[in-house]
Amino acid sequence: MQENPAAPESRGAEAPEAAERSEVGGQPEATAPPDVPALVATCFSLLAARAWAAMGLIADPVTGRVERNLDHAQLAIDAAGALADVLRPRVGDAERRELERVLADLRLNFVEQKSRPG
Repeated sequence: MQENPAAPESRGAEAPEAAERSEVGGQPEATAPPDVPALVATCFSLLAARAWAAMGLIADPVTGRVERNLDHAQLAIDAAGALADVLRPRVGDAERRELERVLADLRLNFVEQKSRPG
């Protein structure tokens, strides 16, 4: 009997890995096109969370420690603001108000943290 190079048993360890990538629950995985506005909104949220942590107002989600680095906070806030500029014309009124609220909260807290020693 001749070995079939395309058969799963002849590919060894690659077969389960390939199956995991193409099937979920025994069904082929459907691939949807990326929702770019949602991706940008996620980046905005990640930067906002990073800014809160860099201001020392919440624990760093990775280390669990509260540390201040106002330079990093400023960069995260500025980057979140740039993403908000891109998102504003692409989202509804409620989402736009939420972007503005988050940015205003970040900026006010940054000014307050900058005026505090330490």
